[in-house]
Amino acid sequence: MNKKTQTYNKILSSAWLLFLEQGYADTSTREIAKAANVAVGTVFSHFEGKIDLLKAGMYEKIKTIISQASLTDRQHEPHLKLSHYALPLFEFYCSNSEFSKILISDIIWQKDFFEQQIGEFEKRLFNEQPEFDDLKAGVMLDCYFMTLIFGLNEQVPEPEKMLHQLTKKISIL
Repeated sequence: MNKKTQTYNKILSSAWLLFLEQGYADTSTREIAKAANVAVGTVFSHFEGKIDLLKAGMYEKIKTIISQASLTDRQHEPHLKLSHYALPLFEFYCSNSEFSKILISDIIWQKDFFEQQIGEFEKRLFNEQPEFDDLKAGVMLDCYFMTLIFGLNEQVPEPEKMLHQLTKKISIL
């Protein structure tokens, strides 16, 4: 691993730890730089701003969750695959609801940021189907994201309840 990648990872892990300890709003880029033992300018040479640190951290965690869930994915139908992946994702989003709300509100209008990730996830759901159903994949993920948004708006978000709602919505398809 080259030095630039090591520095990137050090900044990202320091930011994530501080976000968990202090909360996103109460963590400054100066504190992140200090924790990572780099100059503030170095933080900004790797990330445009604090929100980009949160996005990168969340993306890494989500990628890990999907990777771990894929190890036990024995489903063949897209709707069952979605349910399989949804629960660990909902659990992560709910246990990090502050970060999740910030992330969603920031990226909701940034199609380029998550378009590739969504496309990869849709393909994962339909990888055992004879052909990819773009419309069905889109509707399924619309249901997933709306369930996530409504679930995170609950006073106490409940991943199992969210999964139940998602399953009911998807059964209509």
